[in-house]
Amino acid sequence: MNVFAMTALATGMMAMSGAAELPAGVKDTSFQEPNGDRVLQQSIDIAAPPSCIWRSLADEEGLKAFGMKVVHVEMKNGGVIEEGFSPTARIGGDDTIRHRIIAYLPERLLVLRNEATPPGPPHAELYRNVVQVISIEPRPGGKTRFTISHTGYGPGADYDQLYAFFRKGNPSYLTGVKALCEGKSAPSSNR
Repeated sequence: MNVFAMTALATGMMAMSGAAELPAGVKDTSFQEPNGDRVLQQSIDIAAPPSCIWRSLADEEGLKAFGMKVVHVEMKNGGVIEEGFSPTARIGGDDTIRHRIIAYLPERLLVLRNEATPPGPPHAELYRNVVQVISIEPRPGGKTRFTISHTGYGPGADYDQLYAFFRKGNPSYLTGVKALCEGKSAPSSNR
C-alpha cells in the first residue's frame, strides 16, 4: 500500500495494532465525494528526486528492497504488478497481491486496480472496487510529494473496516519510502 498500496497490504497488517496517529510528516487529506464514496488520501514530502520514489513502486529491484520475496512488474497500460510477501510465494499463487496497471506516467503517476489479494485485510473482496491513484510531484527545494489515494470506498461497515486497514497501513509505506530515498535507513522486511 500499496503499488502499494500494493505493499501497503503487508504494512496494514502490521499497523492494525498500532496507534491511529499519523507518523511525523504524513498528511491525511482524505475526503468524501458528492456521491458518498470516500477517498483515502495520504502524502509525505521526501527530500529525493521522483526517480527514487518511482523505483520503489515500479521496479522489481526497488520493490525487493522492501523485502518482497517475489516480484513481477510488467510496466505498461494493462500490465501487472504482482508481489509475494512470503518465502513460498509464487507468481500467480494465492499468496501474492496483484494489481492491474490502468495508466501510468513514468516518475509521475501510477493508477492501479487490485485483482488478487492474499488473506489478511478485512473484506479483501471489496478491495477490487477501490482504484489507487499514486502521484509523485516535484516540489521546490529538491523535494518530492508522494501521495497515495484510494478512490471508491462505499458506505457500510465492511468498507469502513477496509478503509481503516489502509488508513493505518499506508503511512508506514510512505515513511518507509522516505527513509529509503533519503538514505536514513533500510526499510523493514516486514513491511
